[in-house]
Amino acid sequence: MIDGERCGPFALDSLADAGVRPDTYVWCKGMADWEKAEDVADICRFYRQRIFGLMHPSPPAQTVSDPADSNNGADPYEEVPLRFREMARRSGALPEGTVPDRKDTLSPPAPTLFLSVMLTLFCFPVTGLVAVYYSYKSRVAWAESQYSESKNAKNLYSDQEREEYRRLAHDYERQAKMWIGITFFLGMILFALLGKKMF
Repeated sequence: MIDGERCGPFALDSLADAGVRPDTYVWCKGMADWEKAEDVADICRFYRQRIFGLMHPSPPAQTVSDPADSNNGADPYEEVPLRFREMARRSGALPEGTVPDRKDTLSPPAPTLFLSVMLTLFCFPVTGLVAVYYSYKSRVAWAESQYSESKNAKNLYSDQEREEYRRLAHDYERQAKMWIGITFFLGMILFALLGKKMF
């Protein structure tokens, strides 16, 4: 009922254009009697989503230069219900099936140089030196990626080259951790054998 006249039928998405307001009386099949629009759950849900969509417009889909990118430039949140979409964007959690940008997920590698030096001195020098080498290389590669983002050197490397240095730093870090573990266990075995001979 709009201005005392019976109008319709209307689809949900055309109610706003037809002039239906919260205090407008509506009826559809399955309803016992006429009710205000604000009391009908489907209409309330539709208006909430419409208002949210108007207040939080989706950013335009970014073009993706890499054709292998599984998201193909589409909004990864388009399958998320409208009322949760902005919350999902702010959380940074990606829906299933999307590939995160590795640049955002790569944090600085763990500082392993000090531990490598200590294990070299006190456990097993041969493998300890290998751990020191990889720890140092990890540190240098990460520093190079950070230096390339400084104001004085912003054109030194492309984004892809910076990303390659970050990945390299993490590869070296993994190698360093592996050799740290080997050095520690070899040192423990060596101390156990020396202790056995002494006693």
